[in-house]
Amino acid sequence: MVNLDDMAARAIVPEQLPHYVQSVSALRPLQIGPCLGWRLADRLVLAAFPDREPPYTPEALAEAEQAAAEAAALPGLRHIAVLAPFRPAAAPAHAVTTRDACWAVPLPAPAPAAKLRNMLRRARRDITITIDRTWTPDHARLRDEAVRRLCEAPGERALSLEAASIYARIEDYLAAGPGTLLYSARRIIDGELCACAVGDHTAYATAFYMFAFRAPTAPPGTADALVAALLAEADRRGQRRCNLGLGVHDGIRFFKKKWGARPWLPFLETAWTISRGSGGWFSRIFRRAAR
Repeated sequence: MVNLDDMAARAIVPEQLPHYVQSVSALRPLQIGPCLGWRLADRLVLAAFPDREPPYTPEALAEAEQAAAEAAALPGLRHIAVLAPFRPAAAPAHAVTTRDACWAVPLPAPAPAAKLRNMLRRARRDITITIDRTWTPDHARLRDEAVRRLCEAPGERALSLEAASIYARIEDYLAAGPGTLLYSARRIIDGELCACAVGDHTAYATAFYMFAFRAPTAPPGTADALVAALLAEADRRGQRRCNLGLGVHDGIRFFKKKWGARPWLPFLETAWTISRGSGGWFSRIFRRAAR
């Protein structure tokens, strides 16, 4: 029996947050060793991260390796994606591995540099930020317009259809867990919603910066002000870090670096087909690009 509340309390990556995964997909949880897996029919995603805080001991990594091997041996499985700080030994030679890292800000957050302080000061003159869990038609319009722009972006900056489908379920995600909060920025001059962000504070030690959307008309510094509000709330709750997500590309890494974020946790995604079958497995269903 999977203790989902315990898994969520110790989460360090979003794929260990059951209310998130169950809200945005049809995958169902199962525990494999100390790790949390997500299965639908013959497809499985395994979050093979040890059930303790990094840095990991050799024994903790060995337990996660064993979980990956057990997952690959499950009956009826054809497609598997292992998310882990390593390439699993159980992966065959033809398995495809993509490498990135979770970028995190330690809490309390480092003092911002002068340029960032100026941006935050300017934003405070132009916007107000509220924190609640109420998703409105205005939020939906802001999300839809931002997703459309992101899908049309060139090259690696383009949002995948899989990620767009996850964004469409944000309202369900907000309703699923009391630790999931909506940060909304409105212009002081007219009260118009100009940006929002979703943060998850369910885990004891790690907060998560999950999604963010901004209108082209948002005042300068709005995106930074939302991050500042999320970090302040995480610090107030006693969380030790905020996971800002993957590096993805230079633009996203630049945004995270100015907040003092650094690559904190290796994040490798290794996917392969176990037996011949029709269709492919889009192993990057959980890819997110915080903008």
